[in-house]
Amino acid sequence: MAQELVKRAQGLKSKGLSTYEIADELKVQPDTVVWLLLKGKERALKHPPHDVFVDWSSLGSHGKRLAAIASALADLARDSVKASEFAEPDVIVAVEGSGMVLGVALAKEWEKPFAAVRSHRVDRKKVPGLVNPSFHNVAGKKVLVADAVLRAGVTHRAAIQTLRDAKAKPVGVLVLVNKSGMTKIDGLPLRSLIQILPVASP
Repeated sequence: MAQELVKRAQGLKSKGLSTYEIADELKVQPDTVVWLLLKGKERALKHPPHDVFVDWSSLGSHGKRLAAIASALADLARDSVKASEFAEPDVIVAVEGSGMVLGVALAKEWEKPFAAVRSHRVDRKKVPGLVNPSFHNVAGKKVLVADAVLRAGVTHRAAIQTLRDAKAKPVGVLVLVNKSGMTKIDGLPLRSLIQILPVASP
């Protein structure tokens, strides 16, 4: 798997993506990308960074499996609504990129309109971007932000601000895998089917 990840990182680099853009694409830390891009001997001599790569392609590439995951996420969201952790959304909003296919499946499962949001990268920072005008209007609507993997939350904070700038009312964030250890982001509840948490040494 490590060699496959090295190839993916090198392929993205050959297409002109920066270290931070590759990190966004692979959902790993930038220092992990630097390590992946080192040559064989250099990489072997340097201790790999502590990180986890989430490969969910066996789910995302199959409609039936994706529908099952969307059903589980919708069930989790309904429980959060029943527990008054967040209000029932009017619109499901996917973070553009790997979250799109999951967002569409979730919107279908919950019988809600679908929208998409994109943040922008400026140097090392993610900043608010735009709500894709090809999909449902979010102004004045309660929206649930959906994505596949949340790494550090930088992209999601920018997405939340983008939605607020568009007069939407974000109620929560729902992801398949949460790598951050957080339970809230920008004051919104963060719910996931899978959390990846470090175990502290004794």
